[in-house]
Amino acid sequence: MSLKRIIVLTPVYNDWDSFIQLVNDVDQCAGRLENVSTDVIAIDDGSTQSLCDVNNETGKYKHIREISVLHLVRNMGHQKAIALGIAYINSNVLCDFVIVMDADGEDQAKDIAKLLEESNKSQRQIIFARRSRRSEGFVFRIFYFLYKAFFNLLTGSEIAFGNFSVIPASLLNRVAHFPEIWNHFAAGIMRANIPCSSIPTQRGKRYGGKSSMSFIALVIHGLSAISVYIEILTVRLMLFAIIIILIGIVSFFVLLYVKYLTPLAIPGWATNVAIGIVVIMFQAILLLALLAFLSLNYRSSKLFIPAKDFQDYLLNLEKIYAN
Repeated sequence: MSLKRIIVLTPVYNDWDSFIQLVNDVDQCAGRLENVSTDVIAIDDGSTQSLCDVNNETGKYKHIREISVLHLVRNMGHQKAIALGIAYINSNVLCDFVIVMDADGEDQAKDIAKLLEESNKSQRQIIFARRSRRSEGFVFRIFYFLYKAFFNLLTGSEIAFGNFSVIPASLLNRVAHFPEIWNHFAAGIMRANIPCSSIPTQRGKRYGGKSSMSFIALVIHGLSAISVYIEILTVRLMLFAIIIILIGIVSFFVLLYVKYLTPLAIPGWATNVAIGIVVIMFQAILLLALLAFLSLNYRSSKLFIPAKDFQDYLLNLEKIYAN
């Protein structure tokens, strides 16, 4: 059986202590994999802190072949960092699988074996890790539920997984050429209709510290996922605006019919209601026109394709360990 090469790709912003612990866990996991060569590539997302020297002992890692850090010119956010990392690997590294995961410990290295096992059954699918049980606080669960509900309402799709996934080499070039992954990796894969499935996993505990993502950053992250479906979202909102306009027209004619064609008395507030209906219809028409121009502008704009444009955001590649 030929040796298979896997690349563990993880975005890092200042949290280098967690990255070192992740590398240790990946090294242990790699020791349990047969006929596999493992490399680790960290995407330095414009960190303001320097990386600790992970190669402070000769032969520290028994099963990892190489560790590299791909430095970005500025902080891009972890979704864009993942897209740039995938594009870099697609253009410069030969491999059989790419494992995308976060470096904070919540994506557990021990689950890599499960993902690879599932991927080996069908190398024409991307396999995501779906958290079967969440351990966050009550408030976070409420907002996460609302996020999933709004995502389903606005896009017509359900999202039940994050970044942790395995991409087979046969799909890597396709993924790198999809502009949808620039805003949100998981939603981009779904939007691009790339074959994918998921397996249940448990959320791990953070290696230490608190998440660097604030509430505002989490909201932006959710909006980024929805923005991948901008065309579907636009059409749905346009249909909603048209329905509002139609309801307003019908309501206005009902008032006119009752006033002039029936003996029924019109209450004094009917005039205010009619004015309100006209105002709502006018706002709906403005929304419809805005959405139409937004859709036309999106269709005519040049999209960012990671595989073609990634080099503009790369600073340099630093190899920090080789076995």
